[in-house]
Amino acid sequence: MPAETDVFHTKGITFKIGSTAITNLYSTPDMGSDPEQVDVTSFDDTTNKHYIPGLQDVQKMNFDFWNKGSNFSTAAGLEPANGQTATYLITYPSGVTYTIVGSHQTYALAAGINEGEKFRISISVSSITRGLPS
Repeated sequence: MPAETDVFHTKGITFKIGSTAITNLYSTPDMGSDPEQVDVTSFDDTTNKHYIPGLQDVQKMNFDFWNKGSNFSTAAGLEPANGQTATYLITYPSGVTYTIVGSHQTYALAAGINEGEKFRISISVSSITRGLPS
């Protein structure tokens, strides 16, 4: 029997637009970014500069899928109209979730000989919230 580990496998990550699952996900981006550093150094400081965390800058997130069945047309059909947003839910096997509000575009990725057909959902992010398992 193989040794048990506490590391979760990425198999089973799910992606939804609203309540609609988009299947055959094979690549996700980083689910956040480092906050900007805000310099709060004053003339009273004599040896080191001082920083506090600023805002995160998560502008765009790309999720890549194999084009199987109707998943491409389903994702494309759920693209928000100009100025509208959608909610995206990414769930990891560990129970960690990310809820993203934004808008997306769906497009085919470059193709080559002996490759499966792929597409991307590219989300322009308005907000992202992490949920932890209870």
